[in-house]
Amino acid sequence: MTRTCPLPEFPFVRSSALDADAQGIELLGDAPVVRARYRDGGELWVALGNATARQVVTDPRFSRQAAVAPDGPKIGNAVPDLLISMDGKEHLAARRLFAKAFTPRTVERLRPWIEGLVSDLLDEVERVGPPLDLVEHLTAPLPVTVICQLLGVPYEDRGDFMDWTDRMLGDTGYTPREIGEGIGHLQTYMRGLVAYKRDNPGDDLTTELIHVTENGARLTEDQLVNNLFLMLGAGHDTTLKQLSNSLLLLLTRREEYVRLCERADLIPNAVEELLRYLLLSPTGMLIRVAVEDVDLGGQPVRAGETVAVLHHVANRDPALFARPNDLDLAREDAIKHLSFGAGPHFCLGAPLARLELVTALTQLTRRLPGLRLTVPAEEVPWKEGGLQRGPLRLPVEWSPRA
Repeated sequence: MTRTCPLPEFPFVRSSALDADAQGIELLGDAPVVRARYRDGGELWVALGNATARQVVTDPRFSRQAAVAPDGPKIGNAVPDLLISMDGKEHLAARRLFAKAFTPRTVERLRPWIEGLVSDLLDEVERVGPPLDLVEHLTAPLPVTVICQLLGVPYEDRGDFMDWTDRMLGDTGYTPREIGEGIGHLQTYMRGLVAYKRDNPGDDLTTELIHVTENGARLTEDQLVNNLFLMLGAGHDTTLKQLSNSLLLLLTRREEYVRLCERADLIPNAVEELLRYLLLSPTGMLIRVAVEDVDLGGQPVRAGETVAVLHHVANRDPALFARPNDLDLAREDAIKHLSFGAGPHFCLGAPLARLELVTALTQLTRRLPGLRLTVPAEEVPWKEGGLQRGPLRLPVEWSPRA
């Protein structure tokens, strides 16, 4: 009598304190795509290999729009009119308008201001003195201040929208009702800000997007509001978690932090390697639905079936990276990672995130070469129950300079 092995439960990572998807990496050793069971009992395919992950996020036969349709899989929260929820010509038209306003040049103009902001934050860190929580004093205020500046959002409102973001990006830590409330509050807030900026235009991205046109086309009100609230919420939270995770890893393997103190020229490459190496979201990229039968890594995926992409496992694929499970801050091909996506849905905010991460690491390693954790890494508290993982606090100390 044959016995059927039970399907692995997705997501494979249960605790935010785990810094690698060990089960996903093990499964990748057997096949580039596997069948799994979601926590509600439904089944889905999970792309693990780099080639299969890239195929899912670039092949139009895997649809984001179908995933958020009323009859789509009930995995995550479906919000219409988001760039990340569109396909094809509709997505291309809306993305062109956003890209026309939110350009690499826009980000580059922010560079001197961001460098000054990081310097001011570190001035305060040194003024307060050790010990202190680096999340409270650096990794949280940096991205939230930047997103406020970029969008023209009053900084004093940060407490509200950071709480709403926690709910929006909640998973097991919030009920579906609480998550929906967070999304609703962010939408309402941004709708009010858009209305204010129509009457009181400023030097900010919100104002730019209100007025951007291409061949007479403009963003619809819902496209504008919903994508701006996503930028406000997810934009700052992702950078906060990535920077916090990066610093925790570097301070846990302190020889790597010292290496960056001595080799500032490695920092841009180190940022790419940390993006490749670190586990940020246990659930990976946003799910897709196959709109026709597709061969995925030798596995037939039928129309209507759901597919998840674990980019953090694809970033450990030995078919693309040598010694993929080793952290190598000098790795020359680290930039091939999938952490910002690929193809038409490549993250528009990638240049801004990179600028913040590089600036923070450059100034921190220069000013506080003696930085170290005050507790063993396993005692650092984690914020559980969210779609993105990160430490709740980063307790650090250093020897003040003479």
